[in-house]
Amino acid sequence: MADALERRAAERGVSLDVHVVDLASLEVVELDPADLADLDARSAEWRRTGEGAPLEEVVEWMRSWGGTAELPAPRVRRLWKRSFLRARS
Repeated sequence: MADALERRAAERGVSLDVHVVDLASLEVVELDPADLADLDARSAEWRRTGEGAPLEEVVEWMRSWGGTAELPAPRVRRLWKRSFLRARS
C-alpha cells in the first residue's frame, strides 16, 4: 500500500503527505437506492451477456479526452463466455 501511495504521489508530482491529505479530503458520496438498483441491473446484464469493453481500452479512451487526438469510444463486444463465470464461482 505504501509503495502504491508513494508511486501515485510521484506520478502527480506531489509529496506523499500532500497526496494522502488529498485522498483524505475526498468527499464521500451516498448512492441513491435507485442508482444501486441500476448498477445491480447492469451487473446482471453483464453476467448474462459477457459483453463490455476492456478496461485498458476504456482508460486509454478516457485519457485522450480533451486532447487533439481524442480516440473513439471502445467497441463493446463479448469479453468472456458464460462457462468462464461458472468456472470461477
